[in-house]
Amino acid sequence: MPLRLLTSGYGGDVDILTFDPAAGTLAKSHTAKLDAAPTWSSLHPTRPLVYTGAEFAEPDGLVHAFSYDSHAGTLAPLGGTAKVGAGPVHFALSRDGRHLYSANYSGGSLSSVELDSEGKFVEGSEETQKFKGVGPNKERQEAPHVHGVYVDPTGKYLLAADLGADVIRVFDISSGKPSSLPSISRPAGNGPRHLIFSPPNARSSRTLVYLIEEMGNTVAVLEVEYPTENQPALRLNAIQREVSVLPPDAKDTPGDWTAAELALSPSGTFLYATNRCPVDNPAPYDTLTIFPVAADGSLLRDDATFFNLEGRGPRHFAVSADGRYLAVPLERTSECVVYEVTQGKEDELREVARLKGVDQPTCVAWLP
Repeated sequence: MPLRLLTSGYGGDVDILTFDPAAGTLAKSHTAKLDAAPTWSSLHPTRPLVYTGAEFAEPDGLVHAFSYDSHAGTLAPLGGTAKVGAGPVHFALSRDGRHLYSANYSGGSLSSVELDSEGKFVEGSEETQKFKGVGPNKERQEAPHVHGVYVDPTGKYLLAADLGADVIRVFDISSGKPSSLPSISRPAGNGPRHLIFSPPNARSSRTLVYLIEEMGNTVAVLEVEYPTENQPALRLNAIQREVSVLPPDAKDTPGDWTAAELALSPSGTFLYATNRCPVDNPAPYDTLTIFPVAADGSLLRDDATFFNLEGRGPRHFAVSADGRYLAVPLERTSECVVYEVTQGKEDELREVARLKGVDQPTCVAWLP
């Protein structure tokens, strides 16, 4: 049975791609045209809706909403847009689907937008918080640059990775609107980009965070310590402070290679991380680094696999819900690739479909 993916990116297109596993084909089946770089798209948690940004809109960033028809495989505007801070690059939605949070890179801010019961933007509900802070890299950390926002497994807290200020900003969102809690500092110059939560499961009773740091080309493994009556701040305690995602033969000046995205396999036994080599001094290939995960959640760097994606610019990727497929958009070579994941040995991938001519895709999602 064919599966569908959604991609968007710098080219201005929001594409629906149809993937036929039996035939090993991937093809465009629908395109919605947008301006100003829809570089990130998120799905509503309970409704067939897609939210996509306009990173280069001026003077404010914009978020568009679409309804998704799963039978026809098409998108239709839901109506209205939301104004957020400049440079929206990542979204998170509350667990009840009534609030959208936007990480705004160029504006150094976090925005929140209320959604009604149908998932539409509530007019005039937008609120934006601007931040202060810098890092040691004068070119890239001259100001805050919020790159990713994430709701924790309890639904009560929001974490925002600020690449420009080397901090994880923490918010209480139990009321829907973000209320600031103490931020968590990261190593200077590492540039926190994206993170994922690993909630308590059969392997561990702890809540873990895996954080990818773009400029340091590292992943940190952290344990969440939730606030208590005696300790009102949310803390992230280090299990592993910095694990390199670079291939062992890579020669890097900090900031030349740029780590991008990470995800756990459904079993929780492997962590995938994308990595982009320098544009002006390219390595033989960009990588998907695959780490075995130990029982305590730590990454086994010595046993990592460095997988050749045979394309450039893997800013993002997505694992299908059943864990059978991994899709990677390659922004610099304008293509999207689907790999089959070997079940029971999730560090083994096999390319099954590659589509060229997808205009500078930066984000991908498996559609329901």
